[in-house]
This record gives sequence, C-alpha cells and structure tokens, in this order.
Amino acid sequence: MGSTTSLPTLGRGNPHSNYTAAKRSASSAGTDKQHRKQQSSSSNGANSLARSKSCSNANFGKQQKQHLLQQQQQQQNGGLESTVEPATNGSQWHKVSNGNYAPEPEKTLASTTSLQKQKQQQRLKNLQRPPANGGLVGLNNLGNTCYMNSILQCLSHTEPLLRHFVLERRFQPSAGRNGSGLAKAYANLMLRMWAASASPTGADCTSPTELKQCVAQYAPRFRGYSQQDAQEFLRYLLEGLHEDLNLVSVRPKLPPVDYEHLDLLSDDDKADELWQRYLQQENSPVVEAFVGQLKSTLECCHCSHKSVTFDPFWDLALPIPGKSRTSLDACLKLFTNQETLDGNERPTCDRCRCRRKCVKRFHLYRLPSVLVIHLMRFSGERFKTKLNTLVEYPMELDVSEFLDKKCRLRQTPQYRLYAVSEHAGTPYGGHYTAVVRHAGTGRWLRYNDNRVEEASTRSVVSTEGYVLFYSRVDSQPAEDVGDDDNEGDDPVCENGEDEENTEKHVMANGNH
Repeated sequence: MGSTTSLPTLGRGNPHSNYTAAKRSASSAGTDKQHRKQQSSSSNGANSLARSKSCSNANFGKQQKQHLLQQQQQQQNGGLESTVEPATNGSQWHKVSNGNYAPEPEKTLASTTSLQKQKQQQRLKNLQRPPANGGLVGLNNLGNTCYMNSILQCLSHTEPLLRHFVLERRFQPSAGRNGSGLAKAYANLMLRMWAASASPTGADCTSPTELKQCVAQYAPRFRGYSQQDAQEFLRYLLEGLHEDLNLVSVRPKLPPVDYEHLDLLSDDDKADELWQRYLQQENSPVVEAFVGQLKSTLECCHCSHKSVTFDPFWDLALPIPGKSRTSLDACLKLFTNQETLDGNERPTCDRCRCRRKCVKRFHLYRLPSVLVIHLMRFSGERFKTKLNTLVEYPMELDVSEFLDKKCRLRQTPQYRLYAVSEHAGTPYGGHYTAVVRHAGTGRWLRYNDNRVEEASTRSVVSTEGYVLFYSRVDSQPAEDVGDDDNEGDDPVCENGEDEENTEKHVMANGNH
C-alpha cells in the first residue's frame, strides 16, 4: 500500500394554461350571448320577467359562491370527492361530501390538480426513502479484502448511487458497449446489502465474491488476496461502474484542444467548453455524482503571462502538514496555496517560449455532488511510511474559501460528512473499517467486515481517517463577497525567497 497511482481521466410552462385560457374564453362568450338575449327580451317589454331573472341570477350567484367556498374548505381538509354528475342546465357539477352538488369552477380544477401532484410527489418521495432496517448487512472478508469491504459500505450509503441502483432501480447496462458485468454485480450486491435486516444493528452478512471477480477482470491488480489500498480500489471501482453506465456508447474522436482559442475566452466560457468536451466522451451517473472541475493558474515570474486550465477531478488528494495534530482546512490550504516551480520543475512559458520560473495555484471551480477527500497518509515506494497525524475533519464543511470567487454565487459550497474509510496499522500490515452515517436514519454505524455496530459521533474523527466522503448540502448559495478584493485569487511572483515546494496531487489529467 503506497502512494496513489494516477489513472486515466477520465437542464415549460403550465400544461393547463392553454386549457384554462380556452375555458375562460368560452365562458366569456356564453355570458355575452346570454346578456344580449336578456337585453332583447327587456326591450320587448318583458320587464317583470327580466326582474325575475335578475333576482334568480342573483340568488344563483350567491348560492354558487356559498358552494364554492364550502367546496374549497372541504378540499383543504381532504374531503372533496371527484364524482361528476350533469345538472339540469347541462353544465358539469361536482358532488361534494355533504351530498349536495356544486358547479365545477376553474379555480377548483386547478387546485385539485395541484393537490394531486403534491400528494403523488410525496408518495414517490416516501417510496424512495432509504428504509431504516436496510443497509445494515455486513460483508464477509474473503481474505485480506477489508479494503474492499470498507469502501463498499461507504458507497452503500452514497445517495446518488443508492437511488440509482436500489431505490429507483434505474440500472441499465450502457447500449452498444460490452460491459464488464461490474455494474450488474454491484447492483446485485447493493440489493442484498439493503435487504431488511432482522437486527437493528445488522446481524446479517453477505459475500462480495462476484463483485471482486468483476473488479479483478477490469483491474488485474486486484486479483488474488494480497493487501491493497482502499483509495486505489475506490478509483478503479468508480471508473469501472462509469464504463458500464457511460451514456456515450461510442466515444467520438475529438480534435486537439485549441489553446489559442481558449485563451481568448473568459474563465466561465473556457471552463464550460472544456467541461462539455469532457462530457462528450464521459457521461454517466457516476460522473454526475463524483466528478468536479479544478482551475489551475500558472504565472510566469519573468513576463507575468498567465495560463489557466480547467481539469476534471474525481477526488482531492490532500497533503498533510508534518504535525501531530492539524485540521482539514489546513490540508486544503496546503493544497491550494501558491507553489513555486523552479529548477528542474520549471515549466515552459507560452510567451517566453522557454522554461521559466513560475508560480502555480489551484481553485475549485465546479463542485461535485459527492466530494471525496483522500488524506495522503502513505508515502514512498520501496520504503513506505505512514503519517498518524490527527486530522480534524468537520461534520459540516464549507469550501467557499477554496472556491473561485466567480463561482461562489452560483454554487452551494456546504458539505456534510457521511462516511469515512479508516485504516489502522502500518503500511505493511493493517486493517480497514468504515464509519458511516446511515442514509435512512442518520445514525452513525461502524462496519468491520461482517460486524455492524452503533458508533458515537465522537468516534468518527480519529487518526485512522483515510478517505472522507462528503455530500453536498442543498441550501442557498453563499453571500456575495464582492470582487473588489482579488488578493490571493491568482498566483503572484515575488522577488524574495522561493516558497518551499509542497507535493500536491489531484486525480486529474491536466497540462500543468
């Protein structure tokens, strides 16, 4: 188990509006015709009959209004019946709960339709809610497969995947593509894991044998039963699921990126064009949930030329400061802080046409629904080491400080922690577990292979935290911070001593 290996990178109108307008027009025409008829009768001397009709119409209007008010009151209380019978004048009347009949007013029809839609949406929402007695099934260890069990339990309570594979059962192999069978095996496993458990803490367990075989077929490094890295397994599993679910059956051959054209665009247009280019080849429910976009700014210290690129990322691999105790914010700052590239790391400046000392900085630009954070505890290849630093990761994470200022009004930067893949031990021998917030009840549970038990909130944060899973909170965007202060948004070259180079790693393909 060592440093992570880089992998290929991978939205009117009211349908009743026309009907309402036509009905209003027909009603108005009928009223005008009746009014002209009454006026003609009055002119022929039938004044008494007109007065009689006037009183009758007034009484009818008063009675109609009473019925309408009574009907609306019953509708609010849920007592309106939809039985329709013809009245003597040929118009459609509704039978209400007291046995009387009332005319079918336009407002009542619209209100009934809206109420029915609301009830239907609520019923669907209740049906799609994760069951409280599901998701409590443990996983048998097949032989050093605790790394796999830990990740599978975290993904089991990841809402986008849970809805796709279990609650809504929308899984369909991609058309025109020879799938590896991985998505089917994953769907079958998730259905077993979310089957009702007799025990409130999950006494049942199942074996992920079929899934392991499919992963090994897709990624041969997971053949056999040697110890593996949980974060690497996560990336291979997600990429395999993406391949099986990719809506792009045949990837088109795209022309090379025209960077001279992109340099003429604004950041928003450039980011959108590159994002749409990415989706032309990679588009699946997995990408929709897990993939975000990172902005990388490179500035030449000689000519001040800036090069800006936007790259997709599946997770953020954060360096850990060499301390006994730190915070997740400190790790994010270390990842996004300005970094000096000098010596052998000097990139080629597009304007100078030669290698120059440059400064580089990252910003989050497009936030994913599920933010996966990999704490880089392991380092080295031949002689591996592990950092047991306590990283205090919060239950509620606000990433607005690390989000590009142009995006803060458009995106919600708040996330909520819902799962942690933990590692205890050394790089050469250890054990993986998972602590997860149940998707249905919100209770914290600890999954240790085939054992499932309650976990306290205080136990969620520990020195064993390795891969963190955050779900984006559906709330209002952050307040505008203004554009008058741009300090710190772009890298700045200084004449003083170079900053210490810090190893930063993001699982993405880019030009920087």
